[in-house]
Parts: sequence; structure tokens; C-alpha cells
Amino acid sequence: MKIKNIFFICAALLFIQALPLFLSIFSPEFKMMLISDAFAANPSADAIVMFETFALVVGLIVVGMIFLIVGATSITDLDTLKRLSFLFFVLAGFFSLPDLISFIKGDPTAPLPVIILGLVTMGLFYYGSKKATS
Repeated sequence: MKIKNIFFICAALLFIQALPLFLSIFSPEFKMMLISDAFAANPSADAIVMFETFALVVGLIVVGMIFLIVGATSITDLDTLKRLSFLFFVLAGFFSLPDLISFIKGDPTAPLPVIILGLVTMGLFYYGSKKATS
């Protein structure tokens, strides 16, 4: 598989992973649904502010990661792209690790599809670092 295709696929997967956060910024109903999943039925005002800040910060970090990944496609050297793919694998791993740990502990903070997409993204980046073509 071509490494630039891997990068575009992973950028799309990251966007899909962050879609609930983006939706929560613009939809009060969706935000309250996510907040009640994490903080019970009647969250405090502080919990709502904390979630809004979390959604904004993590959402913007994801947008920055997507720009980095898409921007890396302008590089033409395969060895450099493979090295970047490995670095993106590490970054995606640290991005997905909190959700994976909470899922293993039995108290998931993210929906299962988001956790699976994070693992798929990691796998694609790792594959890109080892076997991708230009």
C-alpha cells in the first residue's frame, strides 16, 4: 500500500474519532449525552465547563495532527515518510492509550468504535513504517 494513501486514511480516521467532540461543541444535546455518560445524569456546572474545555483542546489537537499528517504527504523520500509514519504511530499510540487503558479497566471513557479506530490508525501507521511503498 502506498504510504501517502495510508496517511490520508489515518487522517480521515482521526477526524472520525474526534467527530463526537466536534459535535459536542456545536450541539448542546449531544454534549449533555456525552457528559452524562462520564459524569452521571446530573453533572455539576464545573463538570460541564471541564468537558467543554476538554472537547475544545482535544479537538484542536486532532485538527493539528491531521494537518501534520496531510502536510507530510508533500515529502517525496520514502525513508523519511517511513520514519514519519513510525513517529505518527507513536503519537497515535499515546493519543489512544488513555481510552484503551480505561476500557481494559472496565470503565470506558470513549465509545468502543472510537477505541477500535484508534487501534486501526496505530496499526496502519506501523504498517506504513515497515512495508509501505511510495
